[in-house]
This record gives sequence, structure tokens and C-alpha cells, in this order.
Amino acid sequence: MNPMEESLNSSLIQFAAGWSAESQARKQPHIVSKSSSDAPNMLELNSSVVLISPDETSRYNLLRALEAQRVTVLREFTAYPGYAHRPAVLDSDSDAFVVEMDSDPDIAMDLVEAICTRKPSATVMVYSASPENAKMVRSMRAGAREFLSGSIPPSELREALVRAAGRRSERTSKKTRGKLMVFWGAKGGSGVTTLATNFAIALRMETGAEVALLDLNPDLGDVAVILGVTPRFTVADALQNSKRLDHDFVATLMTGHTSGISILAAPDAYNPSVQSESRTVGKLMDVVCNQYPYVVIDAGRGLGEGIEPLFQMADTVYLVTQLNIPSLRNTQRFVSHIQREEDRRIELVINRFDSRNTEFDDERVAKVLGLQPKWKVPNDYGAVHRSSNAGNALIMEKSQVANSLRNMARAAAGRSVVAPKKKGWGLFA
Repeated sequence: MNPMEESLNSSLIQFAAGWSAESQARKQPHIVSKSSSDAPNMLELNSSVVLISPDETSRYNLLRALEAQRVTVLREFTAYPGYAHRPAVLDSDSDAFVVEMDSDPDIAMDLVEAICTRKPSATVMVYSASPENAKMVRSMRAGAREFLSGSIPPSELREALVRAAGRRSERTSKKTRGKLMVFWGAKGGSGVTTLATNFAIALRMETGAEVALLDLNPDLGDVAVILGVTPRFTVADALQNSKRLDHDFVATLMTGHTSGISILAAPDAYNPSVQSESRTVGKLMDVVCNQYPYVVIDAGRGLGEGIEPLFQMADTVYLVTQLNIPSLRNTQRFVSHIQREEDRRIELVINRFDSRNTEFDDERVAKVLGLQPKWKVPNDYGAVHRSSNAGNALIMEKSQVANSLRNMARAAAGRSVVAPKKKGWGLFA
């Protein structure tokens, strides 16, 4: 037996011992918020939990068991939270997260992994109506610290809550999720890859922080070509190994660049068979955002249904378009699809902008799209052409395009932008 197998068996034995002592016996979620004053205090134990259980019977039984221990249920989810609603779970300051797994084990385990990845010191308790060893093992591998099943004896639930409270008291700092920024083109050929690639390097230059650049064009991506790198592994390896997606595995897939950014490139060979399920893409984003302060995505249409988690999880969506009828029409259709009321995450980027040769001013664009242009990247074909052919980053050169991208990076990092010196070039609206 090799050391890895011995380690796994040892972990299984420890987890099984804990479980044996504790239990023998895409619609939007409805959230019920409860004040801590709703639950009586208990001098010896005053725990709080977030309860997630789509199954009504299981939820009722869990609530009764928790109430018997005088536990405060901070939030009660009657459906597994989607990617857009996970911050409501992760931001909860509770002793434990109780997740019922029987309604949909795959989604439940993805949620457990997301919580454990983002909050390593958190206590996740998985509940199942039946005490099956396979469920216990799967819960452990997802990162759960406790496995509860059946009719939970009060003393065992109490012991689990005491352990959870002890872990919470040992927490020294809260891990901050990395900022996720998605570049998306309203129309093919909008220049998204050039902007995303150089923006990522500009972020690295402006902040000195670690930056990950992901080329999520699994069939035809160009980030590696533009930056002149030859990756050993690609995003296809990530999308085809969803069960292996964790910190260590993703770290092996990244390719370093001389600028200091880390790249997860698209495959070199055309492969239309690469599948990108939304669940896998969401899991990949959870892992990468837990590793890097800044994550920049060059998102393509080849991602299929996997694009939705990106839009739901993104802190900012840079919507890239040009001032022509086909591009603006596609932009308007996209805005109608993604933009919720009072949603401020979309920043409209006008690429290849030439104030001397356009029929559309800001007022007309805003009237058509319902969205004001935020950034205007000048048209500098020569600089972009030289950079692409040489495999050198455009941001390293002196150009109006580079100046615009640096200002975008400064704003993304919470810094003041630099006013343009030359009239006629609009950097931002």
C-alpha cells in the first residue's frame, strides 16, 4: 500500500469513528432569515447554523432537533443555492452549515465543496435520512466535518455542535474571495482576448498581487498565442476532470508568464467535443477565486451552458462592443438577458473607438442599450497587430490602448484613473 492510500484509509477510519459516535440511528431559493433573538439562549451552548434542505420532511426533522438544542437558525434555505445566491450562504457568520444531501447528492456535494474551499475553518454537517457508508465517505471527500443521519440522538448532535463552536473560536482570519472579472464580446471579433489578456497583466503591474488569466474558449482560444507561451496543460484538462478540481490540481494546470500572471490556456488543437457543464465551471471558479486575489476570464461562446455561472459569480462583466449596428444589436440583446434591475456589475467597453469616425455618441448608445459607455479603448490597429504577431504583451508598450487598459486596471483595483493628456481620446465616460 503506497503512502497516499495509507493516508486516505487513515482519514476514512477517523471520519468513520466520528460518524459512528454521532449517528447510528433552478429555481431561486426561498430564504427565511431569523434573528438571533428568536431562539432562547443557553449558557452552556449558544450555537448558530445555516440550514439547507430542499426536502421538507428532512428539514422539519432537522429543525426540531436543532430547536431542542436551542440552536439559532440564522438562515433556512428550502432549495440548494445557485451560484448567484452562494454569497448569502458564505457570508453567514455561523458555527456550522447543515446540508441535507438526499434531494440531489451531486449538487449538495458541490455546495459542500464550495463552502469548505471558501471557508476552510468552517464546520459543514451533512445530513442523510439513511446512514450509508458510501454517503459518509463522499461527504468526507467533499470536506464535511460531521455526518448526521436518521433520527439524531440529542447528545450526539450536541457534541457535534460543541466541536463546531470550538473550531469557530479558533478562527483567526476570514479568507477573502478573489475578485472575478469576466470579459465577454457582444459579437465575434470584438477584440475580447486582446483586452482581457493585457488587462490581466495591467492588474499585476498596478497591484503586485497574484492574477490568474483563464482562457475559457475551449475550442478556439488565443491567449497562449498572444502571450507567446506553450502550456503543458489547458482548460480542457480542468473541464474534463471535475472530480479532481481542487487547489493542488488547478495549480498544476497553470502556466506562468514573464509578467508574473498565471495562465490557464485553451487547448492548442481544435476539439469541439470538450464539454463545459455549468456545475464544473462554477466549481472551477470557486477553486481559482480561492487561490488568486484577481481572476480575469476571457469567455467565449464555445463554453455553452458553462457561461451562466460566470455571469452569476462575476464581480464585474466587461461587455465589449463596437460602434456599429450589428455589434450594438447583439449588445442590446445580451444586456436584456443578463442585466437585472439596479445591476451595476456590467461595464460597457467600446473597443476600437475613433471619435472622428463614428455615428454614435454616448447619448445615442445609452438610449439604445440602456447602459452608458464606461470605457473607450482607442483604435490602434498597428500596435495591436505588432503585439499579436510578436507574442509580446501590448500593455508593455506605450500606446493609447495600453493607457486605457491601465486605467481600467486601476479602477478594478480601487485606485484613481489617470486623466488623458491628449485631447480626442476618451478613456472613460
